[in-house]
Amino acid sequence: MRHRSLRLEALLIGVLLVAGCATSGPSFQPVAKLPRGTAVIYIYRTPEFGGDALSYDVKASDRVVTTLLNGGYSPYVVTPGPVELWARTAVRQSSYRHSTAPPERADNDLLRLKAIDDAVKSAVTLDVQAGQVYYVKGEAGVRYFVGRPRLQVVTREQGESEIRQCTLIRNVTHEARD
Repeated sequence: MRHRSLRLEALLIGVLLVAGCATSGPSFQPVAKLPRGTAVIYIYRTPEFGGDALSYDVKASDRVVTTLLNGGYSPYVVTPGPVELWARTAVRQSSYRHSTAPPERADNDLLRLKAIDDAVKSAVTLDVQAGQVYYVKGEAGVRYFVGRPRLQVVTREQGESEIRQCTLIRNVTHEARD
């Protein structure tokens, strides 16, 4: 009897932990009215079983646009022009970025570190036009025990269809500023 209650308690704790990581905002609602001369990029991640374990920041330049959660979406209102969105899950900066002068010959260890960093980064660039709507889909995978984000621009039809499964990521709706 005691083992059964311990298992039930462990299960309850696990369910509460997973539920605490999930998005809990309202279902998808398009931006009601875009400010004149702007566009919106919907950044979203469809719900996946077990996907709550990995979330990642999506950035424009070096500014966080949203923290992309499993099953969540975030509208990002921007001005026209090229917009690069990128994500990386590795928190360590490799030493190759900090070398003062390029080595005379390629340093294999530094090149390997750069390859690891580049492998866990995903980026997309959009040529944003005023009044338009864009969709960037985020996915998450794991390889060599490192979470790997993947961003991709999808068609409006695909984005509209998939984002209906998502809920608003609270407190992370950002607007681009000049």
